[in-house]
Amino acid sequence: MAYRATLKDVAAAAGVSVTTVSLVLNNRPARVSEEKRKAIADAAKKLNYVPNQSARSLVTKQSQLVALIVPDIKNLFFAALAKCVEDECAAQGYSLIVANSDDSRVTEHELLQRLPARGVDGVMLIPARESCAGDAAERLREDVALVSCPVVLIDRLTQCGWCDAVGFDNYLGGRLAARYLLEGGHTRIGIVTGDTAESSAAERRRGFVDAVEQSGKHFDSSLCVEGDYRFGSGYHAADQIIDGGATAVFCCNDVMALGFRQRMAERGLHVTEDMQVIGYDNILKRFGLGWRMTTVEQSVTDLAAACWGMLRKRIDVAIRTKSGVDSRAARPWLSNPQVEVLTPKLVQAACA
Repeated sequence: MAYRATLKDVAAAAGVSVTTVSLVLNNRPARVSEEKRKAIADAAKKLNYVPNQSARSLVTKQSQLVALIVPDIKNLFFAALAKCVEDECAAQGYSLIVANSDDSRVTEHELLQRLPARGVDGVMLIPARESCAGDAAERLREDVALVSCPVVLIDRLTQCGWCDAVGFDNYLGGRLAARYLLEGGHTRIGIVTGDTAESSAAERRRGFVDAVEQSGKHFDSSLCVEGDYRFGSGYHAADQIIDGGATAVFCCNDVMALGFRQRMAERGLHVTEDMQVIGYDNILKRFGLGWRMTTVEQSVTDLAAACWGMLRKRIDVAIRTKSGVDSRAARPWLSNPQVEVLTPKLVQAACA
């Protein structure tokens, strides 16, 4: 193993005390001449000195490390969100651990124990699908109550009211999609949903159905197919909706919309000319895909900034109070939770 330079090595090379080196390298007030400061900086650079974060954490009570738990890192929305959150954290000197729950309640439970034990300053959690209904949701709440650092829920369960949370208005998003298709003259409109046992998927569907029925049109439930936000579920839903006589379809994420469009192409059908397709997320252009798709945008940039901003405020308060988190009263993210709801918007493709 390569030798790692210490404060003592830098001090010896610069001809000063270890205390002086520590004060200068940590930008703390000290009566040190510019000449000595330069000598310390030069010695640290020559020795490739890197601060020992573990030792620093013992003094500051901070690890400068936060965690993001996602349900499916292969999902393009969550992958893009993780990158944006990492950028937000890095801009303020924090490092990010991204962990994948695989939409499993058991894995999520283990992560909520393991990550705080490793000293993270905060956790951002997109709940697993298995944690979003019934007794499982209550068990998740119990797990979060035991976490020893601030927690912010993202995207799912954001209206639960028992923890800090940030998410988009999915009901409005569903209405925006329906309104666009209705204004295009469509009356038989299909929908490929996510797992409606999960609140955001259910709200997206509810907003869509309400908008259709409030326009005076009949919503045909035979044109509603439940998917799982993956390409295959959009692909396999296509035949039922097309054969049911729909002239338009709302796919509740962009990846399912791609799958639907693939099946249309195999059947010799064209988007717009034969059937209108609208997606959700507006995530594909980040990966060079689907740039001609009309979609409802959930800005991952805005979501990342909002959830990190909320978590950072909670971390700062915890540091200032130095109260620890041994009681519920010391956990404002639970005792006085804040909820921020962001607004989706329709993004119409030039040719879609």
